[in-house]
Amino acid sequence: MDNKSKIKFSELWKEVDFTKLSTLSLVFSNIIVIIFAVVDNLPAYEVLWMYWFQSVIIGIFNFIKIITLKDFTTEGFKQGGKQVPQTKAAKISTGVFFLVHYGFFHFIYAIFLGVFSGAADSASSNSDSKYLVTSALIFLVSYAIEFYNSKKEESSEVPNLGALMFAPYTRIFPMHITIILGGFIGAAGDFFSTDTNLAIIILFTALKTVVDLITHSVDITKIIKQKNTASN
Repeated sequence: MDNKSKIKFSELWKEVDFTKLSTLSLVFSNIIVIIFAVVDNLPAYEVLWMYWFQSVIIGIFNFIKIITLKDFTTEGFKQGGKQVPQTKAAKISTGVFFLVHYGFFHFIYAIFLGVFSGAADSASSNSDSKYLVTSALIFLVSYAIEFYNSKKEESSEVPNLGALMFAPYTRIFPMHITIILGGFIGAAGDFFSTDTNLAIIILFTALKTVVDLITHSVDITKIIKQKNTASN
């Protein structure tokens, strides 16, 4: 995206409506994660793995959504300083680029999470992989149904190819920050002989809640269209 189409965090956060029941339920559902983590003594890495699986599933469906687009706009979407053409070839190349780039990020995160999981298990943690698999399957089925229904419904807004490609990247932020800061928190916990599992979960869930609220409330395509109109 060019500089004219760049969107500030304050602009996105301003769109979040806390008077809506759906927004409040989203906040509540993320608080429930912390409650379950405390009650079931859930390891922080399991929460991160659940989110990782969800992000991968979302990425796969986003790739499918991109390459199956019938109508789309590339307004404000530039690569290498040049406007992306509104062609089938550009759509396919954008989808493939997203799949490789987004997939690479999650491959790296999987390595980090694998290291964290191994360290936690060696420090005596009773993890049940069935819980992760079950949650991933439930999310896969529910998201597949949502994706199918969205494809059947006709939208008045023509999707922006650039906005569609960049949208799932917001999910990288919570995991990225948590892995970085979580390492420091864990190291501090080891130094002071304190269990920092809950602190890491709260950090991650707080970041995740912010991202969830924005992605739930904001129509990126609409905002980009408004910014492009205002700049012309």
